[in-house]
Parts: sequence; structure tokens; C-alpha cells
Amino acid sequence: MVFGASVLAACATAPAPAPVAPAPEPAVEETLDAPTPPAPEVIEPQPLVVDLSHIENATPADVISYMGAPTLVRRDENVQVMIFEAERCVVEVVFYEPDNGEHFRSEWVTARLKSGQETETTACARQWLEENLPEQ
Repeated sequence: MVFGASVLAACATAPAPAPVAPAPEPAVEETLDAPTPPAPEVIEPQPLVVDLSHIENATPADVISYMGAPTLVRRDENVQVMIFEAERCVVEVVFYEPDNGEHFRSEWVTARLKSGQETETTACARQWLEENLPEQ
């Protein structure tokens, strides 16, 4: 009978395995993207506008008010000279005192390279101002 029981056991079907539930998908946290800040606006510096009329026929105080402190000031009797020395050039303002005791007035504004050659006055004054005036 042992033989019959084993045959019966062989015919019996094994219990079906329990269905496996699919594994839950991992929870994905939805992140809200922060709005992208706009790129900072690039502001190009405006070129410095030089107006030499501010120093023509002006007093020494007016010239200093516009150009800043000169590199050198020299006075000989009724003549005063202000030198504004930039990196590559020099602006020279010459003042004359019309009569003794009257205010000096600029009568001559010129520029030269450091080598002594004449150069464009407005361009040299611009270089001086860019190098010597505080940033706005």
C-alpha cells in the first residue's frame, strides 16, 4: 500500500503558489521647480563725455571742479599752469591774470603724449578723468 499511496501522492497536485502582487513602484516626490530667476541685466557703462568748454576761459577753481586735483601747479607772476598727467598723456591748462589782482582765467588748453608730441586734447582729458575721478 505504500506503493499506492505514493502513486496517489504523485497524482495529487500541489497547491498553486499564491499570486505575487507586483511590487509597488517607489514613491516619487514631485518637486516643484523654483522659477528660474531672470538673468541679470548687463548694463554697459556709458562712455565718458568730455566737454572742454567747462575749462575754457575758466578760473582755476572751475577747472579743479571739473577735472579734479591736478598733478602739478606752477605759478610765475601773472601765469599759472596746471598739469593733469594721465597714463599716456598730459593735459596742460594755462591761466593768465589779465591785470594784477584780477582772477586767473584759462586761455590755453592743450595735450601732449609723454614723448612730447601733440595729441588730441579731448581724448587725453577723457583718459585723465577715467583714471582719476571716483566711480559713479
